[in-house]
Amino acid sequence: MKIFDEGIWGAFRVGDKKAYAVIYRYYYPRIFNYGRKFTSDAALVEDCSQEIFTAFWHNRRKLDKVQELRSYLFVSFRNCLMKALRKSNQISPLYISEETPFSTEISVEQLMINTEKMYEHNVQLSKALEQLTERQKEAIFFKYYENMSYEEIARVLDISTKATYKLIARGVVVLRAAYQQMISVSSS
Repeated sequence: MKIFDEGIWGAFRVGDKKAYAVIYRYYYPRIFNYGRKFTSDAALVEDCSQEIFTAFWHNRRKLDKVQELRSYLFVSFRNCLMKALRKSNQISPLYISEETPFSTEISVEQLMINTEKMYEHNVQLSKALEQLTERQKEAIFFKYYENMSYEEIARVLDISTKATYKLIARGVVVLRAAYQQMISVSSS
């Protein structure tokens, strides 16, 4: 769903609360889910989410240069969350983006529903994901869970588009190798 259309954006910018509600309802769960990949502190994630959406509403008339709403919101949220995590000593005050923890765990509910064979595949996938760098996990999350373009991911992660391609490609190579190994083991 591409929420960033001229009608909603224009209505939001002139103060239409219904347009704001559409944007909020669409992006809030995605942003909250993204934040939980960094920390289990749901209250902190909630606080940062509310902070950026409040600022988004108050600054709506100043956002004429925003090209992509989704990227803007994720960048704003990520910056807010990293600041809050540093302040609460959950990450080092020296922000080392390559090493900032980013969780890619598979949910317990999903494991319970799957068959035994699927369970084994999920365990293997989790092991493969753990082989990725934290930055690769984050980039792959945006590409395959949020369906962002490489350019959007580059803006959120504050790296070049070329670096984004490399980051994701290297992660996919690791995952593909793990998948091939998993297939060969399960067919034996």
